[in-house]
Amino acid sequence: MTAKPVPDEATVGTVARLLAAAALPASETEVLALARSYPVVRASVDALYTAPGVRYADPALRFQAEATLTDWAS
Repeated sequence: MTAKPVPDEATVGTVARLLAAAALPASETEVLALARSYPVVRASVDALYTAPGVRYADPALRFQAEATLTDWAS
């Protein structure tokens, strides 16, 4: 079994700040485990937006309700 690399302090700090911003409690062991996988996850998310045309795509479908007024008196 190979030892996983120790993440650098900047990555650990980034992961800790992200967890704090999301109000997610995590032990030091959990933060280190997440920090080890963070570079791969970050690269995967960045890769989602590197495909041609994705930069201008709208990734969410939106429902836009438009009210119509009906004059019931006429």
